[in-house]
Amino acid sequence: MKLFIRKADLMDGNVLVIANQNKETIFIASRDKENPLLIQLFNRLNTKIGEIKLKNNFLKIYSIEFDGEEVATINAVPVIDMKYVHIGKINWNITGNIIMSNYHITKGSREIMQVSPTILSLGHPGLELNISEIDHAPICTLIAIFLDKYVRIPNFKLDKSLGLNFKSKIKFSNFKKLEH
Repeated sequence: MKLFIRKADLMDGNVLVIANQNKETIFIASRDKENPLLIQLFNRLNTKIGEIKLKNNFLKIYSIEFDGEEVATINAVPVIDMKYVHIGKINWNITGNIIMSNYHITKGSREIMQVSPTILSLGHPGLELNISEIDHAPICTLIAIFLDKYVRIPNFKLDKSLGLNFKSKIKFSNFKKLEH
């Protein structure tokens, strides 16, 4: 199953439309203005089906919940040379270039999802999500939105409203901001 998200929605929008190859809306995601670390996922009927929220601010642990029940956790790791993230409880591993949105999620040797940058119709940049099973689509969509919004190269402007308070004194002047 292939899903597509516009990059402009990921960067600036509080409402994101996730569509299939036929441009039909599959999911709608939203970010809360008061709590920007809360991402909620809705189906076509506008019924909330899941969310990612901050579980522990001190340890930077995020909880992925469906139907009010926690199904997975993401432990935040430093953004320097981000190549690997482990998703607890469901035991998925994310490897690849997460900063460039070119990665895949596996469980053991089985691939669950592959994410890659793409050009959508009208020349808009976006993300393409190749999901192996339709049952994994909601959780994979939430993970892709989360990683794209909150994983940043340190010299990029940090969104102050998130309250992440990175205190690194290291200069990262080698990186250039990528233009799409």
